[in-house]
Amino acid sequence: MTELFTKDAPISAESETEGQITAYITTWGNPDVVDDVMSKGCCDKWLEDFAKNDDKLPMLHGHSSMDVVGEWVSFESDDYGLKATGILYTEVTAASDLHKLIKRGAIASVSIGFRSTDYEQLDNGGRKFNEIQLMETSVVLNPANPKAKILSVKSEEGLIEVKQLKSLLRDSGLSRKEVDALFNGGFTGLKNLRNAELEEEIEAEKKQTLHDFFSEVRSKI
Repeated sequence: MTELFTKDAPISAESETEGQITAYITTWGNPDVVDDVMSKGCCDKWLEDFAKNDDKLPMLHGHSSMDVVGEWVSFESDDYGLKATGILYTEVTAASDLHKLIKRGAIASVSIGFRSTDYEQLDNGGRKFNEIQLMETSVVLNPANPKAKILSVKSEEGLIEVKQLKSLLRDSGLSRKEVDALFNGGFTGLKNLRNAELEEEIEAEKKQTLHDFFSEVRSKI
């Protein structure tokens, strides 16, 4: 059986339907953290078959086939990547909870699961995919592709822009580093950053105490 690959890419939501999201589920030409690259046009054959069969692509949570949270219903390929529109099953508890997490920015990425027999090895150890067949697209916490970020999500209350949410968080007292840590790693990421900063502060205080001590000693010699 052909190996199942995964790769991440940007998300945004701009619909009038609650739970509907729009995402660049993969992007062309940019290497991810393992240096894999998607060639422009690599989805063309799959898109053609998808349109003919009137299919729906499963939306999973974290690539788990036991966690179906919605479906991707339409796709558009442009110069940047493959843009998809999906619908979260907000009547299902797991999808409703996920929708809330996305709105809060605690989960902000997507990742595709696909098969391919047409790819080539690159000198840097990565792979260049020339043709792929999408199997599913998941909402994930930590993407391999640094561009794989949820930009916004539509709810019955209106469109929430992540950029605006970040600005509100900054205004509420969070630093830029803390906001980035929250969006990239959720509350765990924010906690880890604060723990690291606390350790740095403690270490700096120790160094300052030693510096003051030796300065006082030298002044008395």
